[in-house]
Amino acid sequence: MKLQSTTKIFSSLLILPVIVLFTSCKKQYTDYSYSNLVSFSLKGNDGEILKGAITAQDITVYWPPFTKVPDSIIPQITIAERASISPASGKKVAFKETTKFTVTAQDGTQTVYTLKPVINQPIPYISGFSPAYSHDNNGVRVFYPDTELDLQGDYFLADSLATKLYLEVEGGQEIPMIITTLAKTRIISEVLSEKLKKGTYFKVKIVSGSRTIYSGRCLMGEALPLIPEADILYTKTFKAGDTFTLAGININTISAVTVAANLTAAPQTLVVQSKTAGEVTLKIPDNMPAGTYSVLNYTYAADMYHPTKTNTLYTRLIVK
Repeated sequence: MKLQSTTKIFSSLLILPVIVLFTSCKKQYTDYSYSNLVSFSLKGNDGEILKGAITAQDITVYWPPFTKVPDSIIPQITIAERASISPASGKKVAFKETTKFTVTAQDGTQTVYTLKPVINQPIPYISGFSPAYSHDNNGVRVFYPDTELDLQGDYFLADSLATKLYLEVEGGQEIPMIITTLAKTRIISEVLSEKLKKGTYFKVKIVSGSRTIYSGRCLMGEALPLIPEADILYTKTFKAGDTFTLAGININTISAVTVAANLTAAPQTLVVQSKTAGEVTLKIPDNMPAGTYSVLNYTYAADMYHPTKTNTLYTRLIVK
């Protein structure tokens, strides 16, 4: 019995130093306090690797120009040894400045990094509209019915998912438009008058990538006054005091009509007896000289849809 007790005591004495030694060695290791990002990268639209620039508390990502800016990204992140991060590497996050990453060191020390997207996209601009479909009237762009919206500019993203077109009607309504042609320097849309009534004021709004721009004030107008032809004058011979009627489009604003033998000859003024949007009746003055008149000029007055302008019609009015 004494031998066994002695053996147990001796064994305990041998184990005790080992425990003491192990405990003292463990106390020599302290938890890591590193809470920093080492690297941050993600894929661009074309699969290229974009690397974030890491500073004390920011992660700056420069997004390439002329490509669609995503709503979210899936970054690959490397952090300090024995640290953890939230949100984790490989997790989808919003590509916005509200996105933050918290790196926690082994000893609990934390560093918060804020995502800073920098969009390398030039600001697009509108340089003008097609004169075939619209005109300027005292600073307001007036568009003709049954025509497309055709605008020129630069730095539009030629991606239908990235570039959108709207009409912002005065009063608050926003109307989306279908883009039929989209290029870096030009946008053509569906027919305007299918969306807007005559007399409606609006602005053109373009959202292209991260940029939003507006045009100046615009107006849904009407076709310009036009007398397309005067075939009736070829079929008859007139005398002083006679009247004749010409058909046209929006010609109720005609204010004056003259005829001349040629472009350099002195004009003779006809009397405007009556007019509607579709017809104008003219009288040959009693004192008008006989002759053949080949040039007919008609002037229409300015209104909200167009400025004052004179059009020339080549015809043949014979007065005997």
